[in-house]
Amino acid sequence: MNEFKMNAIKLTQFYFLTMLVALFYQQVVLAQLPTADLARVEPFAASAGKSIEVTISGTNLDDATELRFTHPGITAKPVLLPADDFFPKARIQGSKFTVTVAQNVPPGIYEARAVSYFGLSTARPFVVAAADSREVSESGNHATRETAMSVDVNSVITGSVASRGIDWYKFKATAGQRILIEILAERIDSKMDGQIIVYDSKGREVNRNRDWYGRDPFIEINSKQDNEFYVAISDILYRGGGNHFYRLSISDKPHIDFVFPPAGEPGSKNIYTVYGRNLPGGSLGKSVTLNGQQLESLEVEIRMPDVPTPPASFQPGTPRQGLLRASEFQLENSNSVKIGFATGPVVIESSHLNQQQVTLPVEIAGRFDEPNDEDVFRFRTEKGKTYCIEVISDRMQSQVDPALEVRQIMRSKEGVETLKKVAENDDLPSFFSVHNKDAINLNSNDAAVSFVAEHDGDYAVTVLNQFGGGSPADIYRLAIREPKPDFQLIATTERPLPTGRTGYSVTPLLRKGAKWGVRIVAPRQDDFTGEIVITAENLPQGVTAQPLTLSGKTDRGILIISADPSAKTWAGEIKIIGKAQINQQQIVREAKFASLIWGHIFSDAIRVRSRLTTRIPLSVNEHEKAPVILAPVENKEYTVELNQKLEIPIKIINNGKRTGNLTIEPHGLFGMLRSPPTVNIAENKTDGKLVIDFKPNGNFKAEAGRYQFALLGVGVTQYQHNLQASKKAAAELKRIENLVVQVKSDVDRTKATVEKTKTMLNQAKQNAAQSGSESERQIKLKKAQADYDTALKASKTAAAKLVQAEKVKTQLAAKAKSTESKASAKSNKFAVWSDLITVNVKKPADKK
Repeated sequence: MNEFKMNAIKLTQFYFLTMLVALFYQQVVLAQLPTADLARVEPFAASAGKSIEVTISGTNLDDATELRFTHPGITAKPVLLPADDFFPKARIQGSKFTVTVAQNVPPGIYEARAVSYFGLSTARPFVVAAADSREVSESGNHATRETAMSVDVNSVITGSVASRGIDWYKFKATAGQRILIEILAERIDSKMDGQIIVYDSKGREVNRNRDWYGRDPFIEINSKQDNEFYVAISDILYRGGGNHFYRLSISDKPHIDFVFPPAGEPGSKNIYTVYGRNLPGGSLGKSVTLNGQQLESLEVEIRMPDVPTPPASFQPGTPRQGLLRASEFQLENSNSVKIGFATGPVVIESSHLNQQQVTLPVEIAGRFDEPNDEDVFRFRTEKGKTYCIEVISDRMQSQVDPALEVRQIMRSKEGVETLKKVAENDDLPSFFSVHNKDAINLNSNDAAVSFVAEHDGDYAVTVLNQFGGGSPADIYRLAIREPKPDFQLIATTERPLPTGRTGYSVTPLLRKGAKWGVRIVAPRQDDFTGEIVITAENLPQGVTAQPLTLSGKTDRGILIISADPSAKTWAGEIKIIGKAQINQQQIVREAKFASLIWGHIFSDAIRVRSRLTTRIPLSVNEHEKAPVILAPVENKEYTVELNQKLEIPIKIINNGKRTGNLTIEPHGLFGMLRSPPTVNIAENKTDGKLVIDFKPNGNFKAEAGRYQFALLGVGVTQYQHNLQASKKAAAELKRIENLVVQVKSDVDRTKATVEKTKTMLNQAKQNAAQSGSESERQIKLKKAQADYDTALKASKTAAAKLVQAEKVKTQLAAKAKSTESKASAKSNKFAVWSDLITVNVKKPADKK
């Protein structure tokens, strides 16, 4: 058995095992208080200037009334069920919307969120294609090569792969035509891990690819003669279904592979070399080859914006990739690439030198041209100064895992050089939590170090690629500078209670009187240790947020957002802002929001798929209350010495029917890695005491400083799911029941009228043979016949209406029963937070 098949079997076994584990935990763990989760918008793409009807699906999308998009030019109206005899007003269908894309909406990926009883849902991508894009939907049976669906070059096909299935397409290419085939799947939240295999008309494999852009494949076909090609696409493990959707592009349009140098200083105007395929005005003069295919190049002048910020557009990569400050660039109708903002003058790596001397500050544009390449750069330092060295490659989606090693260069009297290692680093500090509560992957494979120069002299930094690969596209940025203190800001939320060991994305939903903890991560640059004050803005009336202060080297915490009892139902976007004083200037950073893409089993950060969303959502539900209100007994700032214990008396207010213990622990306490201390408050109790031991150990890296954290309580309550819907369904059923009674009365009345008019008709027929003029007899007979026909028609109409009314009654009775069952009190897990608690941790007093 070959290695590929062995690996496929192992991967299949792994996924099967993880699915069994997830299923087991879902069966044994109680449900949680619901929040709205949008799983799919179908179809998920439309051309500019077009309107389409879409269907949404997911969980807890009760009474969905809106579909909102992140571009004002994309609008949606709910599909309405028409008014009729039983429903006097048109009704919202609930899962279908008519989406209209304005002509001026730029092509790209945007986000959609549904608005329902449980507020704003999670976000899903929605693709807007150019107005002239040739959009094709997969159709018919094309599961074999013989039944391959025929498409034209410069088409985009939307489809989904079936379980254990392969989708086949065929197209004709002319001699010398450079055809690019690409799948967009992972980048639009599909579960598909795609692969492309291309065959020629004789059935010979021409090329194959997977994992070019993350898990999305990309391939080039360049035929020397006219030919027909067959494209087979599938998931690498042949998984499939509705969530394994894709957009398949077959085109000869411009495509940029990368730009070099990959960064420029803010406000600068420089010449950059664009490398790619089918570039307008491009040439093969620079002889750069990538995966056996020669890339074209084109020199362009680019002016960088004055202010370095992350792109505002949809970012499908990891959160740290999306957070990289960069400007987006494209040629005509090519794909878009990012050019980063350099932190110093840009110098191009000289690949022919074993060691390259550079002058500080500097940002080196380098690349690993061949496998196992190592680049060495020398620079001079001043004694006592701090120097920061940072390499960026993973964050700009280069297939590189960099490592840094810094050595001091010492010379003997004879001039012989020796090297002394002073610093090394593999990865930036991890934000992946090991306690199964914070799964969102905020890590990066990039590296950074800092050191203090021991003398005036030379140092050398070596940068290498731990993946071991090398190609013209394996590029990196290496900055060497004195400290430039700064920070970035990420806000995240996910399901407060993992289902077993599985985490899921959620949007914050505040019930009346409730608090919600938003996880804050603030990666600090160049050992910045100043205070960062985090606040929330654009909050609706009745909702507040206590400022969170990250002191010293604290780079994560919890921001508590609270809804008072007067808060009204609301669904919208807020802003989370971080402010700090750096070099006598106030620096303001707006948080980006990070979210899990799908549910993930906690194991390690590499397996977690997460990305930034373009807005920070928040919802309020005035119809439900927080099951418990949790708070410390005293509203004060606590003080404790290292190696001592801190006691926090706690009180709770039960708003619902809580059952069992409420388990309380500190949440967001910096340095608390796992196994936090807890206190249980019994079902019939309303107070307790949490004891935190500030003795440093493997689970708690306690240090002196000022910290803020919240109390997190976990318990079980008797929860009624969307009681409003149950009441509404019951009222609607009652209305129809009354209507049925009325219709039955109409049936009886019209039946009586039929009998009466029938009798009158028979009488008229008898009278027609008796005295009187014939014309009068015929007039009376016709009138009697008309009255009878009218009555008979009304009777049939009433009878038909009764049949229909009974059907509607049956349907509404089933709906009322379903919503009543759903709204019946059931045991549900819940999580509640307290307001922020501040504690000053002091160093132990000197003992005499």
